[in-house]
Amino acid sequence: MTLPTLAEIISKNYTWDVEWLESITPVTLLWTQDTNISPVSTPSPNVEVTPVINSSIVPNYVNDPDKKLTREEAMELKDTEREYAESLAFIKDAIAPAMMRIDATKLQIWDTFVRTIFTYSYPDVLEGNWLSPLINWDVKFDISMFVYPVDSARVMKFLRKRLTQLGSQRAMNNGKWLIGDPHLDAQIQDVEELQQYLTRGQEKYFHFSLYITTYAESEDEMKKFTNMLDMMLAGRNILTKQTFLRAEQGFVATGPFARDEVNVFRNISTKGLSTTFPFSSNSLSQDDGIFYGINTHNKSLIIFDRFHSENANMCVFAKSGWGKSFAIKLEILRSLMMGIDVIVLDPENEYKALVDTVGWTYLNISLNSNEKINPFDLPRWLKDSETHTGDLLRGAIVNMIGLLRLMLGVITPNEEALLEKAIITTYSLKGITMEDDSVDGKEIPLLKDLHSVLETMDGANGLVNRLEKYVFGVFAWVFSQPTNVNLKWGLVVFSVRDLDDILRPIAMYILLTYVWNVARSSEKKRFLVVDEAWNIMQYEDSAKFLFGLVKRARKYWLWVTTITQDVEDFMWSSYGKAIVTNSSIQLLLKQSPASIDVLQNVFKLTEQEKYILLNASVGTWLFFAGWEHVWIEILSSYFEEKIITTKPNV
Repeated sequence: MTLPTLAEIISKNYTWDVEWLESITPVTLLWTQDTNISPVSTPSPNVEVTPVINSSIVPNYVNDPDKKLTREEAMELKDTEREYAESLAFIKDAIAPAMMRIDATKLQIWDTFVRTIFTYSYPDVLEGNWLSPLINWDVKFDISMFVYPVDSARVMKFLRKRLTQLGSQRAMNNGKWLIGDPHLDAQIQDVEELQQYLTRGQEKYFHFSLYITTYAESEDEMKKFTNMLDMMLAGRNILTKQTFLRAEQGFVATGPFARDEVNVFRNISTKGLSTTFPFSSNSLSQDDGIFYGINTHNKSLIIFDRFHSENANMCVFAKSGWGKSFAIKLEILRSLMMGIDVIVLDPENEYKALVDTVGWTYLNISLNSNEKINPFDLPRWLKDSETHTGDLLRGAIVNMIGLLRLMLGVITPNEEALLEKAIITTYSLKGITMEDDSVDGKEIPLLKDLHSVLETMDGANGLVNRLEKYVFGVFAWVFSQPTNVNLKWGLVVFSVRDLDDILRPIAMYILLTYVWNVARSSEKKRFLVVDEAWNIMQYEDSAKFLFGLVKRARKYWLWVTTITQDVEDFMWSSYGKAIVTNSSIQLLLKQSPASIDVLQNVFKLTEQEKYILLNASVGTWLFFAGWEHVWIEILSSYFEEKIITTKPNV
């Protein structure tokens, strides 16, 4: 006989014994096109299939649909189903812990101690978001709420009775000529107000239960957690108790069973219940700003504006290849849409694709490039009213000496004195002096002018010889030419990838000086991104300059973002630690075990945050903004990812 097809079975072309179907529980038949293949996918209804048949289970109606199932066959099928159901107990045994100990106040599951606490008393007024400290508590715990609606008529009856009692008490006090009781008056007022709200339908009444189960590795730790929880809630006049002699029921109440076996509740109105909204935690959502990602703790949006912070400088630390450049490029792209200018010092040519897509300015600083920046440049004007005549020149002299230390190597005190005198003379020859340091209508000196001045000074031969390669040698084309770069609006990227490793820190120092001068010359929102900042931090003078920039830039609406993967090198410098201190925003991605201890000491990370950073996946980061610590998942659109990713074939 030809076996039935699945289409025929679905269309009910076969006759089934109704009495037999009613006498047994439903049976699921597995079908496959080949009895040697495990039935994973459902075949097409038009394809003939072979049922997976076990002669000891499936009755004879499969071969003969018109034949009724005998009582013996039905009993055999029931026995088989019972054996199958009993075998599921093995799965429960495999999931369940091998040891559980229950005593008066706690449970012990293997080496973990479990204790449940319930709340039984609340203040008259609950402030909004009062659960936030508990939800953001840095320990492992479960929290469960049970809300039972109460019939308003029943509540109104109770309130009338209660109001009668309170009114009688006040009348008795007045009859005895006693002084009015403010507590009694407040109770009467509260009951009357609640009556009005219930009558108008503005409020409803509920029974509310709150249970918290904590987990610890030792009894001492369990006592510590219990005391912390008591103090946390007692500070808000919320009283708690342990589930004494009901530890198991408390554990079930906070488990995924939706069963309240403790049944300790408190009457609460709609207004009070609304303050217990549980999905509130550390959040950085603001009315404006850019979208950074999703708060993994409560799935809220992180919308943040750096310019609304008191100090919007940012430090970014991460291992190579874990998304630090991706995150910053995403921030850049979204900041540009808000009208914020962005300047990037790019040592690895990572931002070129972004510039090519958005169509702004990309400047390649190299020995063969046409872009030049004169280190003798001064800002055009300062909006700082406290700046006096000569301050511009003094700052420029200090910056030039720091640059020359990078270019010339070790400089003795005598050589430094000669350089200071030579720099002052070089500026004065162009009409820029301590009495008049304005650069309007004046020619800016070049590095070759300093070289000429040093040649006329006694004892400066060593400086002249070391400076010569930057004036007349192969490096002259980069450092001894007038500035022909103009920082336009939007995104401007300076690439120093094609420079030699020796010249790269020098070029980044000059670029930082140039950006600092531009920021002080115009009032506009900007932020500066210094990628691979360890290039600068490895030299004391450049590190000192970057620290000064981070510390003073906020006065000119310039915020600095420093990015590095070499945490130890960055923190080794005293200026590196100072930069972190002066950056109220930190972005931490996955860290190596070698650097995590350094970060933990600097940022005061908890053990949980330390664990997360060691095991973080690509696209997740720990975002610090002031006192807020939020674990964020980066989200980008398809087109944003296509623009900013550096992965091949994406």
